[in-house]
Amino acid sequence: MSFLTRFVEDLNVTRYYGDFIKAAGGLDEVRNALRWSVWYALKWWYEIYREGLYKSSNVFVRALYLSLLENGYIDREGRVVKRVKEPRPPVNSYAAEFVGLHESFDKLGAVRIAANQVDENTIGVLYSTMLSQGWYDIMRVTFFKLVGAVGAKRLFVPIVKEGHDIASLLAVSQTPPELIVGYDYRPDSVELSKEILGRGVSVGLCPSQSGICIFQATSSCDVVDALGPQFARSFDSALVFHSLYWMLDPMKDLQCIRRLLKPDGRLLVGQQVIESTPGLVAIVASMGAKHVFRSSDVDNVLEAAGFKRDRVYLRTMPFYIAVWRASA
Repeated sequence: MSFLTRFVEDLNVTRYYGDFIKAAGGLDEVRNALRWSVWYALKWWYEIYREGLYKSSNVFVRALYLSLLENGYIDREGRVVKRVKEPRPPVNSYAAEFVGLHESFDKLGAVRIAANQVDENTIGVLYSTMLSQGWYDIMRVTFFKLVGAVGAKRLFVPIVKEGHDIASLLAVSQTPPELIVGYDYRPDSVELSKEILGRGVSVGLCPSQSGICIFQATSSCDVVDALGPQFARSFDSALVFHSLYWMLDPMKDLQCIRRLLKPDGRLLVGQQVIESTPGLVAIVASMGAKHVFRSSDVDNVLEAAGFKRDRVYLRTMPFYIAVWRASA
């Protein structure tokens, strides 16, 4: 990315993510935390490269390679061409929490993760921790407000991620959506969603046109089939927040989401891409992601699935943020 593009992106980040930046201690503190993410990413890459695992098909290794390459820290052969000095310790508590996530991941061992030697439950605990951390919630809530998720009436949420996204949305919505339907393919995520969201959550069915319904399913297509024709083309919004890379088949999933949305219904997209911060991209990839995206990849898959671009707020930092609409 050119200096001019990064400069414009910085201006947009300040404009759209001012509350997040303020809560995290200001732009300098945020940049320092992001440097830690790069510093850890290079540390992990060096360890992986040294052990000869850098050509692995492991999604963590692939995400790390592509993000470091895209951001100019390594060349195509995997050699480090740009180094980063160890940043100063973070001062702000949210920034410290963000850096602490990287430190906890580092203790698991990049080489062991690249070699698939770390138990999924261990990674799962770190995943749950991240979802409930303060910095992540501020980032999430800022996104909700920016793209208008707080004004949704009937909302579809693919990959409910233990219910944290829905809980955060409800916490900041003066008038909550009349209907929220979501799914996850992990049974533990569905169960945790029920615990976090409390009574009134229906699991495995949607008995009425109001409330919260969570399905254990492999894709949005399964949910569409389970809901039946009475729910078709009835949702005004779908919340795709850090969900595309979890989907087994993003194109198919998006096409089925389109079947639920009203004509011109909104697809609210927030997605980490390889142009974003390398360390965090790699951490999340290790937590069960199935794919790695460039910002242009996100554009392409959304357009191919039958959506039209409404507004792009940010393309890379802190992640890709845009509103797309279902074509008629």
